[in-house]
Amino acid sequence: MEPGKSDISRYVEKKQHGDVLLPFVIYGTMMPTIFTSFPLHCHEEVEMVLVDCGSCCYAISGQDVALGTGDILIMMPWVLHSFRLTERDRYFLASTYLISLDMINNRSVDICASRYFSPMLNRVCSDYCVIKPETPHYEDFKRIAVQLFNAYYDHDAFFELHLKGLISELFFMLLRDGLIRIFETTPESDDVKAVRRVVDYIADNYREAITLAGLAQLVSLSETGLSRLFRSVTGMSCIDYVIEYRLSQAMTMLRSSEKPVIEIAYETGFNNISYFNRTFKKHFGQTPSACRKERAEKEESAEA
Repeated sequence: MEPGKSDISRYVEKKQHGDVLLPFVIYGTMMPTIFTSFPLHCHEEVEMVLVDCGSCCYAISGQDVALGTGDILIMMPWVLHSFRLTERDRYFLASTYLISLDMINNRSVDICASRYFSPMLNRVCSDYCVIKPETPHYEDFKRIAVQLFNAYYDHDAFFELHLKGLISELFFMLLRDGLIRIFETTPESDDVKAVRRVVDYIADNYREAITLAGLAQLVSLSETGLSRLFRSVTGMSCIDYVIEYRLSQAMTMLRSSEKPVIEIAYETGFNNISYFNRTFKKHFGQTPSACRKERAEKEESAEA
């Protein structure tokens, strides 16, 4: 179960936003059209709403938040929210950005992951902030929103790198200005060093059999102790991390080689091809074969 979802799982949005390789998307939000409200929900992405014109009321973690023209709302992952037109709201037009932290957080145990992104994913930071035209540095935030919009829709050369840079700048400004606050941090302690050693071991040995007992022995901890420590630093279990690391390596090989899927499975530590296919589809939303086919079609389209 993902961090922070234990009591809100029934509200988690099932829709996938963006795609596996680019977990970022921008939607147009307009009311009234076929709807005048959107029900309570949450998702793993950070949500940014730039109000183009009109007004609307968001309900965020039980609080009513009124938005008007020019306002920028930013909500952290797993925050329960809904929105609606009230009696005094005639219309609402906005651009809604959904930004997966995977865009800039590769789940490695570096200082940014442990100090900033893990707390965000684990709900130990501010739930949201509203940036209004009178907020200091508002024009900088508006610039980032506009540049994200243009980069996403123009698809110029290297636009993916441009998106990542802009998203990193956005989080830097939010934290610098205290608009989003981290309530708990994980300092570079002996505990973090132990987790880093485990992560490094996994990176070097993911092709081989890896057990929780073996990882615990590596850092002289009990299995329970390592499990608690690893989750507190990374937001996930040791075994889930091993699986995700293997899957990321498999995805890289699918995109960069023509090796058969079964060979890639074995080379990335999966000894059962059926389990590999199921796990890959659950994580990425498509089978390895479908992923490779999609890549080939994109390459053919680019060459046409």
